[in-house]
Amino acid sequence: MRFFAVISFLSFSGIHALNPGELQFTVGNKNFSTVNAQSAITIKNGKARILIAVKDSTAKFLLIITADVDSGDEKKPLILTTEDSTLSLTLRTLQGSLAILPHRQLARSADLTYTQRVDVQTDELEVEPHSLLKQTGDKHQSLRQRKKVRVEYRKVRPAWQTMSKKDRLATGEGVIQNGAFRDTFFSLQLTPVISGGKVVSLAGGFAGNGRFSASVSGAELKPIRSGIFNVKVQYAP
Repeated sequence: MRFFAVISFLSFSGIHALNPGELQFTVGNKNFSTVNAQSAITIKNGKARILIAVKDSTAKFLLIITADVDSGDEKKPLILTTEDSTLSLTLRTLQGSLAILPHRQLARSADLTYTQRVDVQTDELEVEPHSLLKQTGDKHQSLRQRKKVRVEYRKVRPAWQTMSKKDRLATGEGVIQNGAFRDTFFSLQLTPVISGGKVVSLAGGFAGNGRFSASVSGAELKPIRSGIFNVKVQYAP
């Protein structure tokens, strides 16, 4: 179920035939389309956030797709999934809302520390307690000594901050589990057009399986499929 999405949209031959602003997809048995879709890219702290969004008052839906990649990767053809990338999809329609998030996300490492007790060996000597217990009536018996240990409390960073993304996902260290989205999945294909060293448009496709809610009482899994788009890109400050 999780990998049907990648296969399904890669076979679409009409992606690049779309006019700028066109976006289409299907949820359940209902088709959605618009000519008002747009995209923006924000570069910050070595990361690029790609946003594809549209609010269509005529078709009566709001769609927001976000993807975070390393800065520079936005200029490459990409196939991203919620298994290994930071992706999200939010869709609001008259029939209800659909949401997809990764069920595992990497915790941010910035300014995250914890207090650790550390035993520090000093050059100061002290009598070993066991030596005192074994002492006999012989007052001249020498007592064994050892270096004194001082207890310190230090702020340290978690060990997973030095681990690779692959190792963190494999071990679960520094990983946030989002159980509500455990059975959801999302795939996003991006093909950029570059001009003057920047991405000026994106074509691609998407599909997945998300949590669809028609009321506050609960949600069900529902597929979003056959998503294709061609959007112009703006760079956000």
